[in-house]
Amino acid sequence: MCDEWMPALKLRITSQQFHQLPRHAAYKYEYFEGHAHLTPRAKFYHALLDMDQFTPTQPPGNVTIRLMQDDDVSNLEGIFAAAFDRQQPFSSLDEPRRLEAVRASLKKVCRGGDGPWIREASFVAIEDDRHLVGGIFVTLLPDQDPTNWQSFHWQEPPPEDCLERCLGRPHITWIFVGPMHAGEGTGTALLTASVQVLKAFGYKQLATTFIAGNDSSMLWHWRNGFQLQGYPGSRRRLERMFLRPGQAAGE
Repeated sequence: MCDEWMPALKLRITSQQFHQLPRHAAYKYEYFEGHAHLTPRAKFYHALLDMDQFTPTQPPGNVTIRLMQDDDVSNLEGIFAAAFDRQQPFSSLDEPRRLEAVRASLKKVCRGGDGPWIREASFVAIEDDRHLVGGIFVTLLPDQDPTNWQSFHWQEPPPEDCLERCLGRPHITWIFVGPMHAGEGTGTALLTASVQVLKAFGYKQLATTFIAGNDSSMLWHWRNGFQLQGYPGSRRRLERMFLRPGQAAGE
């Protein structure tokens, strides 16, 4: 997604101006031939939640949580776009392109492009029984080492009864709350609803992914008990993978 929607930027500025540019972790910054070159370099981190250790939370008084319905998906587009309008890759886009990216993202998750969509664990938040204010989409990934790139893609089509057999590991593909309702506990209430359903199916862990630079998402996951996993592309991990037997790192 980030490769498609995050543009590369070329700015004709001075070297001094280049060093004064604000930095974002999702971009690589270089300066040569009188231009600043900003290249997408989105870095994703993964975390796991032990659902037995999770503390359930009730939604705010005027908000209710219910199971997501088909009609909700298109009605969530504006809320999704507003929730991520300051986060990459969406913040680099104008409003029409941002909505296009949002529709593509939601269509992908609903069609199983991010792993089988677990409808039973996907919910919406509604204010005063009328207005959607947030949602959570949960999908199913292989139950493999989360520090391995391949663990976030099914190498073969998963069996149709994978949920009933408690195969794989649930993953939060999207969770968002509109800006006017952020920080009130609605997101954690959505998470609570999903956790309760997933535990009833027999799952013990819930995975999640967030992009470097999205500090609010990182803090939310930390507050709710998610444990950061090793970065699949870390230099230390790559060195361990390619070392000869008996060879120490750095040799």
